Parts: sequence; structure tokens; C-alpha cells
Amino acid sequence: MTKSRLFLVLTSLVIVAFLVCGQQALAAENHHHWQVKVIPRTHSADAVHPNTVIAGLYATEAAFVATDLPTTNTDGSDLWPCFGDTSSANPDCPTIGAPSVTFPTGGVALGAPSYTWSLSACNGTTNGNVLCGQTNSWYEDDSGDSTDDLTYEIEVTQGENIIADSGLVDFGPNTFGGLSPAANVIIYGDQNFGTLGETGKNNGNCDADFNYPSPELPGVFVIAAGKTCVDPVAGPVKFTATTSVQTATFTTSAKGVTTVKYKLKYKVKQTWTITLQ
Repeated sequence: MTKSRLFLVLTSLVIVAFLVCGQQALAAENHHHWQVKVIPRTHSADAVHPNTVIAGLYATEAAFVATDLPTTNTDGSDLWPCFGDTSSANPDCPTIGAPSVTFPTGGVALGAPSYTWSLSACNGTTNGNVLCGQTNSWYEDDSGDSTDDLTYEIEVTQGENIIADSGLVDFGPNTFGGLSPAANVIIYGDQNFGTLGETGKNNGNCDADFNYPSPELPGVFVIAAGKTCVDPVAGPVKFTATTSVQTATFTTSAKGVTTVKYKLKYKVKQTWTITLQ
């Protein structure tokens, strides 16, 4: 089994004050990472929400967009997405418009989504694992559940072949559940495809266990999917992003190894397609 190549970051934003309230970084072999952020709701529709929907997670949009690498902000954070804040201008994207105004709360600057992508640029085996794009998946959390764990997995396939799989990423308690108005949430991360010249289960862009088993809590951990990646070829590529809220039960064996089992509470699945050429 290969070592995990993840660099995981979890950042939560308080909706009312739109201030960073927590951050956790887990270093690994490269700069692949996942981030989760809440987008404040400022629209008039909030007046009738969340009473108009059934408890659950609801997809809004998803895409594979241009990565910001190797460009980053001076503090090392991603150039985008960049999130507006009317009350206290975000130093990473303080203004927008002509004439310029403070980039407003609820505004987000994103990389451009595309349908066609370069095969040579996205094949981690031949491009030195230079991450070629960024997955963005958005959903609305009407679950009302802030205690069970937020989990995420993204699988990338070509027909029956798997060219990337994140494994199950557990971000810990779903702090976005139960917010009023309901939280708009984006999960995003840089992505490449292929084997990186490795073989067997959890090779290349099929990520291995990270901080698991026996995860150090609180903290993000990844449970490998046990899948075997192959290199991408020209043609359609399907993304499947599954976001869930699950009850996590941890068990420690007599040998001191801690594992987890899940009971699903809420789930949303998002799929979309690009093409490599």
C-alpha cells in the first residue's frame, strides 16, 4: 500500500459573522487537499427557509474547474475559491465591480469550469503529478444534524476503469447542520488522474488510508476505498461526488487499533462529465 498523498484542510466559516472559526491542516506527501466552506445566504428566499423543504442534503451544482496552482495567496491559501465579506473585506479578494465595491457576503470567485481538458496535463503518470484541475461540489444542508460526521468521497471513472478515488474523507462532526438559514456548503479540492507509476490497490490517485486506522481525533481522516487506479485515456470522464452525514461508531480492539463503522443519515450524490483529449 502506498502512503497517502493528501494534504487535508478543514476550514469552517461562521455564517452570521463570516469569520474563520476553525482550521486544521494535516501534512502529507503533496499539496492535494480538500476544503469545506460555508457560504452565507443573503437572498430574500431565506425568509421562507428551511420550513419549505424536507430534512436532508440537496445538490446545487458541481464542476471540474481550472486549478489555481502554482499560484497561491501570500498566506499560502488557495487563490480561489475566494469568498466575499461585506462587513470586513476579505484581503484575498477585497473588491469587485466597476467602480469597485467591497466583494459582498455571499459572493464567490471561482476557477472557470470546462468540458474539454488536456489528457497529457491530467495524466499524473506522465506529468509528474502536477494537479490539473479542481473539483467543486455545492450542496445545501437542511439536515438539522450538527453532531453526526460529515463524510465525502469522489470517484472518477472512464467506463469500468477508475482513474481517481479519494476514499472516504471524514471531516468530523457536521458543524454546518442546524444553521438558520440553511447552510450552502462547497467542498473542493485539487485533482489529477492515473497511477503515478504505481500498482495494486490504493495506488496513484486512488488514495490510501490517511490518519486511519486509529485516527487522532478531533481531526480529518481518510479510509481507503481499496480500489486500483489505471491511467486515463482520451474520452469521457465521469465524476461522482457523494456527500453524507453519518453516525460514526468507533471501536478499539484488544490490540489497541481503533476502527469506525457508519450508519447513514443523509446523502446527496452529484455526477458530471468532462472529456480528455
